[in-house]
Amino acid sequence: MTERGVVLNIKNEFAKVRVGRNSACASCGKCGMTERQKHVDFFADNSIGAKEGDTVVLNIPETDSARLAFVGYIIPIIPALGLLFLVICLGWKEWIAALMFLGGLALGFAVVALIDRLHRHKWMETPQIVEIVQSTAPQEQTPTDEINTEDKLAEANGDKTETNISDEQNIEKRR
Repeated sequence: MTERGVVLNIKNEFAKVRVGRNSACASCGKCGMTERQKHVDFFADNSIGAKEGDTVVLNIPETDSARLAFVGYIIPIIPALGLLFLVICLGWKEWIAALMFLGGLALGFAVVALIDRLHRHKWMETPQIVEIVQSTAPQEQTPTDEINTEDKLAEANGDKTETNISDEQNIEKRR
């Protein structure tokens, strides 16, 4: 699936790209965007060198929904339920069990965040930026471009520059 988005920021070889909701989003569900979301952010491989603010085309691969659901829902609940059952088996008060459940849930989400960092956001095949549609970066002129531009202006005005004179001398020597 290909989508257009805007590069929000660049970090190492990845770009955070925001893709807006379009009419096909209601029936697809591949990116995980819900009906209420207006956009979704992707960490995409930025091998073509897009800059912040550029409008780009992303190639978003098919996702493995079962693996993503396991990471997002099951891994965080495992320590929460483990602590809850431990507190119940020890016969502690219910409010301690509730606090331990919440603590286990926080621990589970911290584990997911740590694993996500170690995997470098690669739970699925990484989306790739395949094309820069519109660049917001101004085109920089190199010093040779400036010299060539000055020479062209001088030629148009009939002025003789050192470069033009030496070029004319070389042409006459070849004849």
